[in-house]
Amino acid sequence: MSKNKVIKSVSFNVTNEKDLAYLERIQNVNFSGYVKRLIEKDIRQRKVVKTEDKHVQQADFGGPVIIRGSGLSLKSV
Repeated sequence: MSKNKVIKSVSFNVTNEKDLAYLERIQNVNFSGYVKRLIEKDIRQRKVVKTEDKHVQQADFGGPVIIRGSGLSLKSV
């Protein structure tokens, strides 16, 4: 294997209904590509850019909250 790669494993409990549903969903899917797309989607959703130098505060639930000023825009990575 290449020294340029990092492997992250995911375990599924076959006695857990949710895990079984996940396994069925990914049965005929390129798992690596699927996970990478999910990560990319998560990054895009969390990437908030301040516009017009307005203040943005991180909320307890992990999402952005506008303190004052106008809208925010999402920046694609």
